[in-house]
Amino acid sequence: MKMKVIIPFLVFIMAALGCIPVSSVSAATPTTYGSVIVDGKPLGFDTKPIIINGNTMVPFRKIFEALNMEVQWDSKTGSVTAQTTGTTIKMTVDSLKANVNDKEFTLTQTPFNTPEGTVYVNLRFISQAIGATISWDNVRKIATINTK
Repeated sequence: MKMKVIIPFLVFIMAALGCIPVSSVSAATPTTYGSVIVDGKPLGFDTKPIIINGNTMVPFRKIFEALNMEVQWDSKTGSVTAQTTGTTIKMTVDSLKANVNDKEFTLTQTPFNTPEGTVYVNLRFISQAIGATISWDNVRKIATINTK
């Protein structure tokens, strides 16, 4: 009789202390998507902007081209270079370091490549690097960039 009471109690204590996992299935964080407006015009993406750790990440080519920048992709090094008059931005997939006009910056989220081959970059960093203003509507998940 005592064993019938003691064993469930011990299992409960061990689970509460983390010695025994209660479930082998971990809850996945749901993906949050956002949208972008550049100079008053909604920017359509083939793959949606993703919000990760409070950072709006966007497909690199679409955002750089929307900001009138020339884009280069080096698949061997996983690096992106974007240029416009007076500004050159260089970023590398999975690196927290980025360069703007040869000055190094630390990013809050690394650029990354999806299994489908889309490279995402940090929208706020890109916008600020070219001198644009950016605002965020947290309710509607909309980033608004003004370059003028």
